[in-house]
Amino acid sequence: MANPRHTILDHFKVNDWAIDCKRLTATRAQTKVRLEPKAALILQYMAARPGEIIGREELFDTFWPNQVVTEDALNRVISTLRKTLNDNSTEPQYIATIRKSGYRLVADVKHIAPPLRHNRTKKLTGISIILCGLLLITALISSYSFRPQKLLKPLLNGEFKRLTYSTKVKLTPHLSEDASQLTYVELNKEATNTLVLMSVKSNTRTYYNSADTEFSFPVVAPQANSVLAVIKQLNKDQPYAIALIDFDKKAIKRLVELNSESLGLSHHIQSKSVVFTQRRVPFSTHQITLFDPLYSSNKQLSSPPDGFSDRQPTFSPSGQKVAFIRTKAPTEHAIFTVNLDGQETQLTEYHSHIASFDWFNNDNLLYSNEQGLYSVTDSGDTHELLTPIPNQQVAFTQVASDVSKLLLSLQSASSIGQVIDNTVGDKALPVTLSNGSDSEFAISPDATRMAFASTREGHKALWLRHNNQLNSVKGSNFNDIYDLTWSKNSQLLTASVKRNNQYGVMFYDISSQKLTVHWRNNSPLHVIGWDSNSHIWYSKLMGSNWALTQFDPIKKTIIEHPKKRVYQARFTPNKQHLIYIDAHKQTLWKWDLKNNLKEISIPHNMKLDRNWDVDSRGVYYIGSNGQLNYYNINNEIDKKIVRRIGAFSPKYRPQSRLYGFVGTHEVITQSDFWLSDLAFNDP
Repeated sequence: MANPRHTILDHFKVNDWAIDCKRLTATRAQTKVRLEPKAALILQYMAARPGEIIGREELFDTFWPNQVVTEDALNRVISTLRKTLNDNSTEPQYIATIRKSGYRLVADVKHIAPPLRHNRTKKLTGISIILCGLLLITALISSYSFRPQKLLKPLLNGEFKRLTYSTKVKLTPHLSEDASQLTYVELNKEATNTLVLMSVKSNTRTYYNSADTEFSFPVVAPQANSVLAVIKQLNKDQPYAIALIDFDKKAIKRLVELNSESLGLSHHIQSKSVVFTQRRVPFSTHQITLFDPLYSSNKQLSSPPDGFSDRQPTFSPSGQKVAFIRTKAPTEHAIFTVNLDGQETQLTEYHSHIASFDWFNNDNLLYSNEQGLYSVTDSGDTHELLTPIPNQQVAFTQVASDVSKLLLSLQSASSIGQVIDNTVGDKALPVTLSNGSDSEFAISPDATRMAFASTREGHKALWLRHNNQLNSVKGSNFNDIYDLTWSKNSQLLTASVKRNNQYGVMFYDISSQKLTVHWRNNSPLHVIGWDSNSHIWYSKLMGSNWALTQFDPIKKTIIEHPKKRVYQARFTPNKQHLIYIDAHKQTLWKWDLKNNLKEISIPHNMKLDRNWDVDSRGVYYIGSNGQLNYYNINNEIDKKIVRRIGAFSPKYRPQSRLYGFVGTHEVITQSDFWLSDLAFNDP
């Protein structure tokens, strides 16, 4: 049957090749090859107008709208099509080059029925064919972005190509959609951070750094040699903004002013829209914000419950949805999506940790966590793609959809304990050495024992050091162990633990070597510490509120303090006051455990989560860059104690001890980027 002129078809033949645009395949006899997404769309477009000359400008305007691309982009697609179809440019049987004009499909084009699926042929009437054609034409006019079908599963196809070789820490990479450029933030000792723009083909790099500017979440911009990024300019009254960084001119142009720090940035090239996160002042909650360039206005998209927070927004290929990570506790992350009307959908269950994710089509995503790399459908079905080697994790993943390339950041990291003596300077000394990860250090009040969590034996367990002897605690294997704290007599050790999505308060008796867990169902909790009556206090998530709880481990009795919305808290050394963070606002409070409650004014840059401890006068806290700071509550002076970047990790709870401080130091031995082909198959 002859192909009707200008009707877009999903299934057709060009000469003897059968083309399936839904499955992105070309089949001839016993040969079946995969079509690149952009190549399939252009062939589909030309097949609707066989024999016509289609100009190069028309193809650029249709398939690369509002994008700055070189002539090579179209040349490469046509070359790929000819190679796939075994065509020859000098004696073309399929695609002829019309000099100084464009291209013409010279092959015979015939409509064919869709391939059999589930042993049943789907028959379309003439009316439905016309309607489908009209719908496809409308969709193609509005956007030619790649839309693989929901049934396609991604596969890693071929070897990984290593893009970087460096021991420096490299963060938040972004690959252009044609996989030609890569940008990322590189940490170094000379500057706070450096913005890098790299050519993937030539491996050449250009750098931008400024003593008074910090960069985060860079995105390759449509303009040549330019990057969009969230910036913090320390010399500005309003420091945060989304800016365009021009590497040629070495210039920064602020585009969108931000009212606070941001936890992610995404740019949709076709619509020119930008999504990012902003803190809902005065609350600590981050929510997704859409910037519409047409009206120069911001629109709130996501609506996280109080105490929850959203980060890492990412546009779908069509730009009609945004995926993001919602966090309800440090150990509870889930992927959500929201459309441009604000309708939210939860895509995954809550995990202990989700490192990154990206769309591989308009409905389905890839995501990585500590166990590996997975695909997930809009119905929640998951499929494993990659399991990294021990002590390595997929720290970042991104799909370059134009060319079906997958970018991975494979990170090898371990952690050790470090201690400083405040009386002799900021030199930190290691207290553990391990090929695994040691974290959450707590020294007993009598200074005879040190407890910590470690993966030395391949799983997370509780470890004790005593009299220069180091041993793991029998029966202490958990998915997570944190908030370690000792009783006043140094005989009982307590921690928050998680196993199979169940949370509990763990008790370990030094004398009897007995370990017990007070399980508290699947609600996250944070152990605070022991009071003067040998009761353990913890905060627990109940709905969207964090409630304060007092537990007597001897009598097994519980006293609730529901009016105290406590997220994280610490007892002062004399146990007479509790200093805590409000669960909804980034506000610090001091409570005498009776009736007196005082709000503590804190600097705007003082972000508290697990990363702090107290003494009688103030608060020690680890900044996002790993420096140690001390805030004096009485005189409101904030000063740096350890200025070295990366000295301590803000992810783990530290401990102040007399004139010392012990915390977790992360050692990243590799954080390089790798590129691989991404293929698709039918499940």
